[in-house]
Amino acid sequence: MLDNVNNTTVASRRTDDAMISAQDIVFAALYSLIVFPGVVGNGIVITIVRKTPSMHTTTNYLLMNLAVADLVTLLFCPGLYDFALTKVRLQGFTGDLICKLFAGNAVVPITINVAVLTVCTIAVERYLALLKPFRFNLRISEEKVKYVIAVLWLLALLSCIPDIQANTCVIASSKYPCKRPWSLDEYFLHKPFIIFTCIGFGVVSSVILLFCYFEIIRGLYFTRTICSESTVTEKRERRAKKQLARLLIWLTIIFAVCSLPFAVYFIFLISSDSKFVQENYDALYLLHRITRFFLFSNSFCNPLLYALQSSNFRDGFKRICEGYRLGRAFRKTSRNAYCVELV
Repeated sequence: MLDNVNNTTVASRRTDDAMISAQDIVFAALYSLIVFPGVVGNGIVITIVRKTPSMHTTTNYLLMNLAVADLVTLLFCPGLYDFALTKVRLQGFTGDLICKLFAGNAVVPITINVAVLTVCTIAVERYLALLKPFRFNLRISEEKVKYVIAVLWLLALLSCIPDIQANTCVIASSKYPCKRPWSLDEYFLHKPFIIFTCIGFGVVSSVILLFCYFEIIRGLYFTRTICSESTVTEKRERRAKKQLARLLIWLTIIFAVCSLPFAVYFIFLISSDSKFVQENYDALYLLHRITRFFLFSNSFCNPLLYALQSSNFRDGFKRICEGYRLGRAFRKTSRNAYCVELV
């Protein structure tokens, strides 16, 4: 009972903090730097994979699914505007819908979990392809990858049902208009769900990634059991596989740097005494905003990695730009020819 009273006290600490602060403006500016370029970048990645027949492979389809998840994450990111909703009052079905889709966090956890599951699936797929090349029954074929992607989205959706149910509007409140489990004001009401998510999608996924890529790195650079062929064609394939491995390893590193702090933060929060949280509310609130920003930054960083680490994506982008320029030139020529005919 005492914990509930203390937690309620903590939750009410910001009831009078209705004014937009300098901290709010700073974070809104930071989010604008990742949301708009991130949406464009992930859109380009999706277009490149769709428009380039040579990139219609299992791994690239999974990378495209990761880009779709990142794109939706950034589109529904409330970090740009949630600070300005303190005085907004929502009610009824419309209020709940706004909370679930925009003001709350019901959509974003689904897409973030899809991204986590996709990154893990890519790691396992590459592990099997490079270290178990003759275990064809375990491989994900191009025909099966669409079903795998559908299962990933279904699992992510099921894992977020408690989050979806909890995101409702708060009528009699002078604080934020929506209930949000992943906030400093609501976490203590959803401890089992938060523990499950942090361990399952944070700790376990990191262990899977670490194991798969450790084995891949060991096979590529130490034991030389991966891509050790010597012909010219096979050397070219080996170079391409190494480049892809580097890209995926960097994706994993960025994933860990951006995502793990958020999970560690909530594990620490749940294991802390309510009195400690109450006494350090302001510092913990700032730390929450920082770790949440890092979590969303992951969706911005991924397309940058494609551009920096993958020549296939760079070449695909060049082809799309060249096709766009040729299309404009063709349309301009057609218009000029039509005008000449009219004359």
